[in-house]
Amino acid sequence: MSLPDELRAWIEAELRAPLASTERVGAGASRATWLVRTAQREVVLRLDTGDGPVAGTELSLAREAAAYRALRGARVRIPALIASRDDALLVERAGGSPELDALSSEQRAALMLDFAESLAELHLVDARKLELPGFARPRAPRDHALNELALWRRIFESRVKRPAPLARFAFAWLERNAPEASDTVLCHGDVGPGNFLHDGARVTALLDWEFAHVGDPMDDLGWLAFRGHHMQADIGDLGAQLARWSSRTGWPVSPARVAYYRAFVMLRWLVSCLAALDNGAKSLDRSVYFSLIALVDALLPRALAQLAGIALPAFAPAPAASDRDSAEAMDALVSDIATVLMPALTGEAQRRARGALLLAMHAAALARFGETANAAEREALRERSGRAPTSLTEGRLAVDALTAAAPASEDAAWLAWLARVGEARLVLWPMVANLAKRPLADIPVVTNP
Repeated sequence: MSLPDELRAWIEAELRAPLASTERVGAGASRATWLVRTAQREVVLRLDTGDGPVAGTELSLAREAAAYRALRGARVRIPALIASRDDALLVERAGGSPELDALSSEQRAALMLDFAESLAELHLVDARKLELPGFARPRAPRDHALNELALWRRIFESRVKRPAPLARFAFAWLERNAPEASDTVLCHGDVGPGNFLHDGARVTALLDWEFAHVGDPMDDLGWLAFRGHHMQADIGDLGAQLARWSSRTGWPVSPARVAYYRAFVMLRWLVSCLAALDNGAKSLDRSVYFSLIALVDALLPRALAQLAGIALPAFAPAPAASDRDSAEAMDALVSDIATVLMPALTGEAQRRARGALLLAMHAAALARFGETANAAEREALRERSGRAPTSLTEGRLAVDALTAAAPASEDAAWLAWLARVGEARLVLWPMVANLAKRPLADIPVVTNP
């Protein structure tokens, strides 16, 4: 894969030098990353793929470039912006690696404390003085959450075509229960491992600013609690990291607001995954989106129930296995991908084969449990809508319409139903079942030091 001639010409004009080489080094949700070299320097190109979750939305590369420009000269660890246009931006290559696997537990714990310091440095920048064209500014304490909810609801309504009752319910609940912020900062908006570089001991750069916004600092801490500590293992102690952030900023940590924004992070993930699939995601590994939808479908109702103080009922055990012959055939496919194909591949091909393995595992579970799992969901849809659906799609559409009009008085019933459906379908996505069943971490109280 190579860069189009027109894009190469733009880069050469901005760098004032011919390109010696270009190498695609990764792909995020909506942006591809390229390492671009001339004879004298290395820079990083961020390129809109055109079919990712937020491609073509307000969360554009132009918005990301605005964050880079606003922070130029501030004491924030970011790469230097070189140039930008609607579909691409160039930044200086920062030193360091995003990988944590080679570090010991002690090194990871120390690094994440420094990461908390880097977040504090960002939050201490006076957001009122930053030029951020296109960024909504809170006018009242609840606007910190409501502005972001409005942005993500616009993305949801314009991009997601399939029925999504959980997303509709979550938007309504979070809007009704938006907390009051006590501080206003520029939030990074996508906090956690993978979105920063380090040299083994210290964070060298915060990356991927497409979700940046003016909001509540507890929002970024909610990302740290979920994208960091729920989705990762062995990255130090959350309480110690929150205490380091608090010590550096001088602000207390609000466990209730961090938990609220942790649920909001899950909603953002759900909308992103649904939008990616409904937009095609042809250049991306779609296995990630399918599996993350299953994860959030199980976790988000539980997170909202905890926030609402609603006890969820115990759920029925997983359905019995059905079609043994089909499952055995799919098990053989899973084994071949895992033990034969993946070891023979490298780089992007191996990463995509890993995604194919996840989909094959789903297909094996579908062959084994699909008949009973789908029958259970049809029955749940009948109970909620009041009539037997002719198909899962028809039933989900009917429930989707009901969710949009559900009053707050029915929150407990809706959360119990959404949690039941999400939990029941986990049997079809074994690769995320353990993460989905992992308890959400308690957010410790950290007072102003």
